[in-house]
Amino acid sequence: MQSQCIIMFELDDWPVDWPPEQKKLHQVHDHFKYIDCGYTQRNIFQVDGFYRNPDEVRDYLLSCETINDKDKCGDMIGRRVYETDSKAFEMQCNLKSTFTRLCRHPAWEKNLRLSGKGLYEQNEADRVWEKMPVIANVTYGSDFAEREDNYNGKVVTYHKDAEKHKWAALVFLNKPEECEGGTKFYEFKDDTPMWEPSEKDAYTIEMKYNRMILYEADHCHGAILNRDMFKANPRLVQVFFM
Repeated sequence: MQSQCIIMFELDDWPVDWPPEQKKLHQVHDHFKYIDCGYTQRNIFQVDGFYRNPDEVRDYLLSCETINDKDKCGDMIGRRVYETDSKAFEMQCNLKSTFTRLCRHPAWEKNLRLSGKGLYEQNEADRVWEKMPVIANVTYGSDFAEREDNYNGKVVTYHKDAEKHKWAALVFLNKPEECEGGTKFYEFKDDTPMWEPSEKDAYTIEMKYNRMILYEADHCHGAILNRDMFKANPRLVQVFFM
């Protein structure tokens, strides 16, 4: 009999158990510094109903202590769950195979080749997953307000994840009545100093309970967040870097 911890991170198989209406491949225009024409199509995989037991994942993450250690949180707004104990091992065992299948999809090949990062490589993936912690971002509107006040007004959430990663993913874990906003993906000109991407032209994926999105780690993106959001409950998003 499986333990509750393992069931917690057990998810529906790909592609058999996910109905077609729960799977989407978004293609988003982006500037791309690695090719002469300067643009490409970015791919974003979206899967709804990701976990079989999202309530257990959510309850576990909300029970964890949070940190704001810059080494583990970077410049994110709010605090972060960062667990490397037995729960991380259970997550690795149960999620690795699904993300392996998703990251091997041919939709990623063009941009990975052009950027010089190379295609999916199993030994590299094994090393990443062996050390994969359980990470979740926990953010209140008051955290945004504090940052905004400290910076005298202008604060943005858009960013690119670390260059060493090929993919990043997140799972929205706010209950339906708590959902606000989502995540925006931006066109971004790497080679233009002080470039500010257009909010109007950004592509938005709305927050939905138990929705997972997987994207290229160097695709500029950011949480939809302001001081008037997430007053009673935090924005709870599990994140992965691969």
